[in-house]
Amino acid sequence: MNRESLKKTLAQVEASVHKPVAFAFDTLSDFQRRNLIEANIPFVAASSVFYLPFLGIAYRKRKYTASQKTLEKENLPKLTAAAQAFFLFMMYNVKDTPISKSEAARMNGLTPMSVSRYCRELLDRGLIQETRERNTMQISCSAMGRALFDKALPYLISPVKKELLYLPSKAFDKMPKSGESALAQRSLLAQAKADIVACGPHAAPTEEKEIAKENRGFLPDNFVQLQVWKYDPQPLMQNNRLDTVSLYMSLKDSPNERVQACLKEMLDKEQW
Repeated sequence: MNRESLKKTLAQVEASVHKPVAFAFDTLSDFQRRNLIEANIPFVAASSVFYLPFLGIAYRKRKYTASQKTLEKENLPKLTAAAQAFFLFMMYNVKDTPISKSEAARMNGLTPMSVSRYCRELLDRGLIQETRERNTMQISCSAMGRALFDKALPYLISPVKKELLYLPSKAFDKMPKSGESALAQRSLLAQAKADIVACGPHAAPTEEKEIAKENRGFLPDNFVQLQVWKYDPQPLMQNNRLDTVSLYMSLKDSPNERVQACLKEMLDKEQW
């Protein structure tokens, strides 16, 4: 049908219903789209193109090439600490079995708004997927095990916020081993001279007795090194040990070659 015929049909329908109308097309070529716009004929095409001059609307969904999509993902920043903790919950507990966002919020003591925010970060990076079942949005991981870890690695951060040195105290007895102390439990790495333990950002001892690092040479052999994490390590623990991904990220940038070899050993042995 040519442009004049379309205009005539449009005028007849508008006269009949006494309202502005638009043509709907399943598909349109670029040539056809330009012709319709030049003729000022309103149309909608497969929800990706809108031209409704009587409403002042003209919209076209942007098309991305594969290279553009790759570049866009490469430019995404690292995950926030809270989103990373939520991702690890998904990785260890949900996997490929869908769970509702409201259930995920309940299990983590989070608000639905927080879960939606974390899910947006993970969706943007392709780490989870959403499916709608009736009126409920279900979420699951986009891959499994080591494949998911490798996919997430460019966006993961070290959980360590700061490190403090303390004299031994019962306050540290219930805190999980961290850093090289934790890696020594899972590999052939020698035990660290001092215990290294971890806590969440709000669980550090109330009376801080930090010892300056420059005085470490004068400390007794049994001082404790406390890592304050950006998120609580306790909910993610596996068999009373730090979770593998968080431990790996806390040591990933260590210059110690032995530590790097033991990290690789830990990942290779992990039962994803």
